[in-house]
Amino acid sequence: MNRRLIIAVLCLGGLGCKDGGGKDSGATSATDECGDIDGNGGDSGDVPNIFGKWTITFGTNLYDASTCDYAGYSQDDMRFLQGNMEIDGRLPDNIYAELSNDDETRYYGLESSTGGVVFSGSRDHNGDTMYLAFGGLLYEQPLVDRDEIRGFGYIGVDLAPQDTVIDCWVQGEFLAKKSGN
Repeated sequence: MNRRLIIAVLCLGGLGCKDGGGKDSGATSATDECGDIDGNGGDSGDVPNIFGKWTITFGTNLYDASTCDYAGYSQDDMRFLQGNMEIDGRLPDNIYAELSNDDETRYYGLESSTGGVVFSGSRDHNGDTMYLAFGGLLYEQPLVDRDEIRGFGYIGVDLAPQDTVIDCWVQGEFLAKKSGN
């Protein structure tokens, strides 16, 4: 093998992800694998790497949280969208989030080139079906030197799952802070 080719291959090997790639990535490029949709760099508008571990909170500001009270639901039933989350997959349109308090469900999503992120899915709870959508804007928060996803969370509850009608709902603020790789 040509000496120049060997050196080039070794150098390119060093350009991989510093954080490692997604475990289910099936990536076709370093950007896909690394979770950084606009590539590494400090250019203005740089979107951070989305893959890794996050600490999440939901409902700091809840809107119309009482709509499910009549069905026997409380805010505690909606708090599974709290705790830890891990994001993995392949950019831009085959990423998923796994929540520590909901180990049976993956919420699939996508990320835009400007850092807009959204996940959605459904889960069973007490014989009812909960439909979820959560996400927001992924950006670097220099005040706390962490990456954040700040935006919205919505949980719609279908009290009679066979009719696929959302009977009551809760929505509020969603915040995820990067906690590791």
